[in-house]
Amino acid sequence: MSETEFHFPTLIYDNYCSSCSKFAMAIYHISRKRIEIMGHYDTERSTRLKNSVFKNYHKDPTRMFWYVKEDRAYASRSGLLQILRDLPKMILGISKYSQATLVDQKCSKACYIGNNFYSQYGCGDDPRSISKRIKYLLKNSDSLRWSLQE
Repeated sequence: MSETEFHFPTLIYDNYCSSCSKFAMAIYHISRKRIEIMGHYDTERSTRLKNSVFKNYHKDPTRMFWYVKEDRAYASRSGLLQILRDLPKMILGISKYSQATLVDQKCSKACYIGNNFYSQYGCGDDPRSISKRIKYLLKNSDSLRWSLQE
């Protein structure tokens, strides 16, 4: 697997959640298409990236969105802080990152309630669900170092 198969930074998000899909698309457009987005449950390509990034991560990575850079991945609150740090340079066009093309995106228009996580932390566009997701996002954080080299 070569580094050129993936674009960095990449936002890995829950593409079964409609509000998460909207968040990811908003970040993609605000970043001037410099942050690639991939769903947790998307394509073979996103599975390959996730297998590389999370191979030594012993928690469930699908519980949070991840902002993945070349050597480090940031989840939830720390991911949001990294995105907010990178966005101004992207918006001003002085970022070192090139534009990304969306590949096989399957953004959800409605929620897939397949496990207790969605019922516990909300899924959808109603204010209660959104406030639950934001609360979960702000409460949780993680980061890890990773490498494409075996």
